[in-house]
Amino acid sequence: MTTSTARTVKEDARALYNRGLKEKAEGNLERAIEFFDAALAAQPEFPEALCSGGYILQTTGHFDGALAFYGRAIELDPDYFDALFNRGCLYFALSRLDTAVADFARAVELQPADAGARSNLGAALYQSGRLAESVDTLQTALALDPALVEAELNLGSALRRLGREDEAHEAFMRAALLKPDCAEAYCGLGIVARSKGDFQQAMDYYDCALAFDPKLEEALSSKGTLQLLLGNFQDGWEGYESRWIDGQRPVPVSDARFDIAHPETIAGKSVLVVNDHGLGDTIQFFRYVKLLTDHGAQVTFAGPAKMQRLLATSGAKVDWRDTNDFTGSFDATVAISSLPRAFATVEKTIPADMPYLAADAEKTQFWRTRMPVRGFKVGLCWRGSQDFRVDPRRSIPTSALAPLAGLSGVELYALHMDVGADELPEPVARRVHVFTDGFDRGPDAFVDTAAVMANLDLVVTCDTSIAHLAGALGRPVWVTLRHIAEWRWMLEREDTPWYPTMRLLRAAAGDDWFELYNRIAKDIAVLAQEKDKD
Repeated sequence: MTTSTARTVKEDARALYNRGLKEKAEGNLERAIEFFDAALAAQPEFPEALCSGGYILQTTGHFDGALAFYGRAIELDPDYFDALFNRGCLYFALSRLDTAVADFARAVELQPADAGARSNLGAALYQSGRLAESVDTLQTALALDPALVEAELNLGSALRRLGREDEAHEAFMRAALLKPDCAEAYCGLGIVARSKGDFQQAMDYYDCALAFDPKLEEALSSKGTLQLLLGNFQDGWEGYESRWIDGQRPVPVSDARFDIAHPETIAGKSVLVVNDHGLGDTIQFFRYVKLLTDHGAQVTFAGPAKMQRLLATSGAKVDWRDTNDFTGSFDATVAISSLPRAFATVEKTIPADMPYLAADAEKTQFWRTRMPVRGFKVGLCWRGSQDFRVDPRRSIPTSALAPLAGLSGVELYALHMDVGADELPEPVARRVHVFTDGFDRGPDAFVDTAAVMANLDLVVTCDTSIAHLAGALGRPVWVTLRHIAEWRWMLEREDTPWYPTMRLLRAAAGDDWFELYNRIAKDIAVLAQEKDKD
């Protein structure tokens, strides 16, 4: 009797579940969830109903509920492919990448021949910065199903981040052949062409992408930064307004315009300036905040508190608030890196009155006592962010620093807060002083670094916030760049209108850092000899 009753309950629950599937297939999601709920009321341990209910909750924006339903389904059946796959997709959409990778990896274990699960795993690995694993996984997915456009796009992106441009080009081209109107594929082809220095080809690809999708932010941004690289500031700033990809825009694009020649556009205006990028951008573009306050604007800056002490040395009178606090009424709300556009900046109008930041006098004296009196003092920065999205290839392989170890009459100082015990080659490590004594370990960013820079004869850095800090302090600084660098350094020039005391040193084609640092060592040797004579 009990067995018969249990069978009847299961059959009733299954019937309700099937009615729910029918309603779902017909687009009646509210009715579908009613039937799934009824099925679960009849049989709470019903993984399929939980998974289907979770999917409807997910599609209607009830993400917590969806995760709870998927989680319970997987508890009941740890090998339930559909629940693992769906939950992985939701985790991925929520940028919970580690858990997305885990779910997709388990789904792939259960069904190794499922190209979709493997493609999604590759996408999650790519977004996690696990680029080599992503490439292997996506290539396997495409071997299973060569028609996966998304897999080709992600493969192209991962290969490009790894510096494998020719292979990336092939992947994006295959995506374009699979889907001739695929704007993302043409954008990828444009990015690869730019990295190879084929700028006209890159521009043509971007235009092709925008012909298919005029609102594709990556294409708009990529075209804009290429225009800036080529010196077309007027058009470039417009495209640069699309630099926030995937909904990361902190504030809407502003139509505010400030013109020093027309004081009424600035004086008395209340302006909220929002920090929107890394600390290097904050330093570079804070000159515009000072320009606003110098001409009578009432500026509120929503920026990182750790930067306040350093940026206050500019003399700009601003009200500080938390980075994410955009409340209040203002005449204009502008992202800090949109200020060049708001001022209609062209090369000849870049504000370059240096220095606009200063080192703390007491800290400058403090660090002076910890540095030898004699010798030509050089500060070194060889790495920046290792986030694959900000091009870690700007960092210098430490083996390339070897020529600096042979310099006589030169004292080398690390401008890094943390230097691993085995990070530098042994001959270089013996020559490089690493600061302790709480070097920039307090709540205020860069204040010790700025003080050390005030005691140096030269800063040599890759393209990081250290470069912008040295430039803003008006210190002699050499910036080592990839052969084709970021937009702000433009092309084939050793100077930059952004920082008069800065020298740009570009690697030869192929980004030969070893050859570049041999040149740098020779130039430093000459400067050291000149100082010794003095």
